Amino acid sequence: MCNPAIAIGLATSLMGAVQSIAGYQAESQAASASERAYQETRNAALQRRNTEDQKAQLKLKGENEKASQDAERGLIRRLQAQGTTLSAGRSGQSIGGLLADAERVEGKDLGALGMNLAYAQQDYYFNVENNFLAAKSTINQAASQRKAKPSGASLALGIAGAGLAGASSFTELGGDWKKPFAKA
Repeated sequence: MCNPAIAIGLATSLMGAVQSIAGYQAESQAASASERAYQETRNAALQRRNTEDQKAQLKLKGENEKASQDAERGLIRRLQAQGTTLSAGRSGQSIGGLLADAERVEGKDLGALGMNLAYAQQDYYFNVENNFLAAKSTINQAASQRKAKPSGASLALGIAGAGLAGASSFTELGGDWKKPFAKA
């Protein structure tokens, strides 16, 4: 018949080892799941950033096209004003002032267009920077919630601890290490 101290010691060791292995597997699965969640969040944040950056680029492109069209209309207005002045048949110094006035109006309009474009460019850079910071914040937050994969050393320590617990049970129940398989 088997010594009860040996049976209890072995059972304690086996149960502890099984628990260590199960815990290791559970931690490994949790770490894998948290890594998948992190990657999904990261990819979604980067996609959101790209989409928002593209929207900002389209908005800036629209502002540039509008400014180009406005500048062309200003040139047409100036040329029409100068043509009207010249076709009126006037002469003298006053005609030079009228022609210069049309150029002054066009220059003022071009200056306003330039300022609007500068503001649109600045707005674009602010949007891109905000998109970057939002994505970075989301990714950092997701990264902080990742679980580390358990190490093989932690599994080995758990199994070794289970072995020690079994040996301790064997000893507490009066087991003799010199004769572990002696009949009771």
